Amino acid sequence: MSMLRRLGRLFGGEAETPRGNPAPPPAAPPPAAAPPAFDYDDERIPKSAKAKIVTILESITAVEKAMEREQVPSFSRVDTGQMRDIHLPGLVQSYIDVPASHRGEIFRKTGKSASFLLDASLDKLQERVDSMLRDLAQHDIDAFTNNTQFINERYSDDENPFR
Repeated sequence: MSMLRRLGRLFGGEAETPRGNPAPPPAAPPPAAAPPAFDYDDERIPKSAKAKIVTILESITAVEKAMEREQVPSFSRVDTGQMRDIHLPGLVQSYIDVPASHRGEIFRKTGKSASFLLDASLDKLQERVDSMLRDLAQHDIDAFTNNTQFINERYSDDENPFR
């Protein structure tokens, strides 16, 4: 084995098989597993909650599309992914997990029904997604406003002395 090959192996370069032939490249790591799809059509989910869930998921998709064209910090992207893949299904699953025969206990403890609390929590998620959409839209509005002001100043005839 040549000195260069030995140094290459030593520093993580090309590995060799016992006969001196280069080893095949290592296999690529498997892609990250996608979170399992949650069944939001479950009959135990109240109709009012289902409608809110659809709206939240559509809004999250809109936020993600807007983030693609903006320079958005990665923590915001993580936030939307967690809402869609962890928080929303976790909230709904926790509602489903409470047996219907025991949901009355929630009312006795809080004075509000389990479905009311589910809807209120979904409203909080929607408010957060709407806030993200507003922030992204404000960035676009500001850029548009700056561009129109520039064009008006740059190409305006108001300051033309020959007019």
